[in-house]
Amino acid sequence: MKSMFCLRSKATIALAIAGLISLGVLALVPDTVQAQGQSPASPATSARALLDGYVTEALSANLAIAQQNAAMRRANATVREANGRFLPTVGVNARYSEFSGVVNIGDFINPAYSALNQLIGQERFPTNVAATLPFRQETKLEMSVPLYNDALFGARAASRAQRDLVGSGRAAAMRQLAADIQQAWLGYATTVRAVETLEATLPVLDENVRVSERLIANGQATPDVLLRARAERSELLQQIAETTRQRDAARRGFNLLRNAPDDAAVQLANDSTLLAVALQDRDVLIAHAMQRREAVAQTGALIDLARAQERVAGAAFLPNVALAASYGVQGDRYRFNRNNDVALASVVLGWNVFNGTQDAARREQAQASRSEAEYRKRETERAVRVEVQNALDAVNAAQSSLATANDRLAAAQRAFTLVQRRYAEGLATQIEFLSARSAYTNAALNQVITQFTVATRVVDLERAAALRALPN
Repeated sequence: MKSMFCLRSKATIALAIAGLISLGVLALVPDTVQAQGQSPASPATSARALLDGYVTEALSANLAIAQQNAAMRRANATVREANGRFLPTVGVNARYSEFSGVVNIGDFINPAYSALNQLIGQERFPTNVAATLPFRQETKLEMSVPLYNDALFGARAASRAQRDLVGSGRAAAMRQLAADIQQAWLGYATTVRAVETLEATLPVLDENVRVSERLIANGQATPDVLLRARAERSELLQQIAETTRQRDAARRGFNLLRNAPDDAAVQLANDSTLLAVALQDRDVLIAHAMQRREAVAQTGALIDLARAQERVAGAAFLPNVALAASYGVQGDRYRFNRNNDVALASVVLGWNVFNGTQDAARREQAQASRSEAEYRKRETERAVRVEVQNALDAVNAAQSSLATANDRLAAAQRAFTLVQRRYAEGLATQIEFLSARSAYTNAALNQVITQFTVATRVVDLERAAALRALPN
């Protein structure tokens, strides 16, 4: 009779544990969740749409992108400055001076004019001339405009290439941020699901501890049964504490990227939408990366910059022609009439014939820089091609692993069901039951992690092949 009671007690315990399992561990990957630091999501919310919204938010709020935007404005201003060198420059220069001890031209002219007046017997020439050099005042409007200066064309091309280089760097930072924000969200979602999986298992182990205590109290089990149950529960609590720490750290890292408060709520959505990926042909992805990847564009800008510097260096061998004109008044006092007006127009030619081979050395440096940039472009193109291929292979491998993880979870679930039935019939030990439970939980965790790994690999491919369209 006692044996029969023990068997029925075990059956009742196993059925209770199985009920907890069906309510907890079997629902390991819910569509939507709401926990600490988490905002509710509609069941119809697409994770892809949610991620796109977070990417847009991060691109507009991230401080590193704000720095890139400022650098882009500076580069645009540099181009406008280079264009302005082709336009005339106009300025006003004015001077008024008080002299002491300077030579007065009247001291030389007045005696001569006085002698002439005496010779002709008339006061025809003035004898009170007072003029100093330089004049007391000189006010003029000056204008200059380049007529031919090849260095200006090279400087303008260099500023445009520099702007393209800064723009490519800004776009590269935006693309990297888009990938980082998605991967940070996926990392946070992974830890949230892991915490939920472990917490769903905790009631099972709590019930196991309670039942073990009852069996010992009834003299139906030895103390080692309770010790194993408590050890198993303590190990799970330790896993929950560590995974919770990782979850909170992941949330803070995600909020850092979007420039939000550390404890800001993060919304999660339907995970299944992350796995709906339509992969393109390898060659198509590589061609798209060659056209859109910022690293390739940066090397092209470096080549253009080197060519512009080469033109600037070569301009030293050519003449420079400019037009200069000025108009104003000068004299001892301000008098605005034709007698005091001064106008000057000049065509200025400058040509550096020899300066110790410095110009030739600068041109050679620019040519070497261009060759270096061309080699770098070829190297970058090869690196991008390999990166796309590796990213595509990683996605395919992750998808294969997901199928294996699903099979593993199904097998572990079936195995646990069989073990719990044997345990209910008294044909399986507690160690076998706990081992099956642990295998089932680990398989569930592995399936969750593998799901998000597939999504992470897709994000890597999106960045490598430049599939995401970035705002201007």
